[in-house]
Amino acid sequence: MKKVFLVLTSTIILAGLNFSCNLIDSKGQTSMSKEDSLTALANAPIMEFEKEVVDFGTLTEGDTVSHVFKFKNVGKSALTITDVQVQCGCTVASKPDHPIGVGQSDQITVRFNSQGKVGTNKKFVTIFSNANPPQTVLSFTAIVQAKDTAQSVGAAAEK
Repeated sequence: MKKVFLVLTSTIILAGLNFSCNLIDSKGQTSMSKEDSLTALANAPIMEFEKEVVDFGTLTEGDTVSHVFKFKNVGKSALTITDVQVQCGCTVASKPDHPIGVGQSDQITVRFNSQGKVGTNKKFVTIFSNANPPQTVLSFTAIVQAKDTAQSVGAAAEK
């Protein structure tokens, strides 16, 4: 739990630093006034997810599962998702390749392949966009049982 809190806190701090760094040009001078910066922030898109955390439950090694994370742009300008990064090669995520208008909904699909991932898994998917905040972290958990163990349990249950 402490690790999750630390990761989320670090992400928020880094997102704030990333946003403030984008306001400074290469000469080190602020390219926007404080008022302009606050106005841009107030008019930024906002991603509102139906669910940001998913539990896939118990899987058998080799199972592939997916989840569709649905969201809506509840901000005041068009949302552009620039990148979606996954934690490891066992996870694949797809993102919209077009701007999402104000009030419009879309989705990010995440697929997890449990091959070689026996044990408890908690994975993170980071979304980079022009939204406020500029980074959003989605997560999922799964308990993966070894294929041999899952077959033994199934055979014992049949007896």
